[in-house]
Amino acid sequence: MQAAERAPARPLSVTLAAVNSQYVHAALAPWCLKAGVEKYARLPHGVRVAEGTVNEPQEQLLARLTEGAPDLLGLSCYIWNIRAVGELLPKLRDKLPGCAIVLGGPEVSFRAADALAAFPEADYLIAGEGERPLALLADALGGLGGLLDIPGLCYRQGNQTIVSEPHAEDAVPPAPLSPDALRPLRGRIAYLETSRGCPYACAFCLSGRAGRTRFLPLPQAFEAIQALANAGAGTVKFVDRTFNADRARAAAILGFIREEYGRGVPEGVAFHFEIAGDLIDRALLDIVEDSPAGLFQFEIGLQSMNPETLLRIRRNTDMARLKENIRALTATGKAHVHLDLIAGLPGEGLCGFAAGVDEAVSLAPHTLQLGFLKLLHGSAMREEPENYPCRFDPLAPYEVLETPWLGPGDIQALKRAERGLDKAYNAGRFQGTLRFLFSQGVSPFAFFETLGRDIPAPAAGQSGLPLEKLTRLVHDAATRALPHETPRLRDLLLLDRLASTPTTVMPACLKTPDARFHMAKRALDRRFPREPGRLRAIGFLYATPGAELAYCDYGRKNPVTGLYGVRTVKMEELGM
Repeated sequence: MQAAERAPARPLSVTLAAVNSQYVHAALAPWCLKAGVEKYARLPHGVRVAEGTVNEPQEQLLARLTEGAPDLLGLSCYIWNIRAVGELLPKLRDKLPGCAIVLGGPEVSFRAADALAAFPEADYLIAGEGERPLALLADALGGLGGLLDIPGLCYRQGNQTIVSEPHAEDAVPPAPLSPDALRPLRGRIAYLETSRGCPYACAFCLSGRAGRTRFLPLPQAFEAIQALANAGAGTVKFVDRTFNADRARAAAILGFIREEYGRGVPEGVAFHFEIAGDLIDRALLDIVEDSPAGLFQFEIGLQSMNPETLLRIRRNTDMARLKENIRALTATGKAHVHLDLIAGLPGEGLCGFAAGVDEAVSLAPHTLQLGFLKLLHGSAMREEPENYPCRFDPLAPYEVLETPWLGPGDIQALKRAERGLDKAYNAGRFQGTLRFLFSQGVSPFAFFETLGRDIPAPAAGQSGLPLEKLTRLVHDAATRALPHETPRLRDLLLLDRLASTPTTVMPACLKTPDARFHMAKRALDRRFPREPGRLRAIGFLYATPGAELAYCDYGRKNPVTGLYGVRTVKMEELGM
């Protein structure tokens, strides 16, 4: 008898799904995987990218992912979407009974056996980088090649689970910027990867497990920068884990953006980078100082201000240099500076963390994020509980609940401080008031924690705190902190309100009836005429030396501070 002929290989219909946290975030991973299939696969598979969010109706998302009944469906898994993916999988399996479903991403890469057990609807899992493995898997399912030689591939075989180590390529990954990838970016945050991997091995992070650091050649990086900027994205966010690990390369990229701004890079686009503060050098500062305000945004992970804690989490930081560099960067007035602190790290209790918040605020960042430790699968802090003892939520995002140094009550105090910090400081609406408070010796952490007691914790479906109520809460907390400065604080809050909010209606807590209002308004219009069509708001000052009236003509905001320019005058200047 003749041997049965083998079925001819056939290309597959492939859908790569991105379930994002918000629409504004444009996914990068599925386009990287699509580029990988196009580069490494031997069969001409048809690849479609489908995006959605965790907040949209599930049936709507389900219809988008199952459109065209793909042969292979890939889902990228992260801490922010793993619950949504888990809920989708049974419905996807029901609608696509013959489809091969493959999972990937950091949320499953370092717990492959557990993930395959938790998600029985998934047929395969790719651990680590997926560009080449997914291409080889598509070929194998199409009849060209087998499963055994596919790096990072995990799957069930009878009663066994075949688990591979997370894969990392030696080569630079293929560029994901096809016309289809650029088309949906208008008005969104676009992500760009010009290096992969990280030279550091922080115990709470996974970036150091992505193999050696690989860099996209500069000409390709420059081409990608221009492509994304011209696609209509409002912000291009570099996902390089430590952008300035190679300082000369970082300066070359920043210098290119500065030189091309207004030419190959359209005006109005901002570029966001995650950098190490202690690696900031003179070259970077010089480029920032010579750039348009708002062109660059820098996120710096302090994580902790405690040197002992940093040593415990394997983070080597020159704290003196870091603080000096951050002050120099904010002093340029040209770049938005975002600092991060993590609550729940080993060796740091409530008092120590509070002191760290106060010190971080003294560096004058535009944003200070108070985050809570998350015990990520694959991180040393999760895999070495004997070295990093703590109790954490077993459900994603695996947030810390208690440590030997932080009790549940301390965590609640930190949650209150986080609410106060976000609403009062990070919102940017009370900059002058807070600057004055802290200059008078008020502890930033104590102020934020006190304010956070008055701000209700957000509930699902609840709208934000009305600005009028927030202003009153900040006013009350500030006057409790400095009761002898009540008139000055009222003036400062009025100035902050004028600078941050284009409206002529003042909050009730700042209103002071004054019979001179209409006369002063007419005199101001005569002495300092408004530009046609511009809104003007005015307010009286009663405790500000050298000024009696403040006004703002709302035009362009400062792109770094987000504030409008406010002017003050004395009544005699108006002939009153």
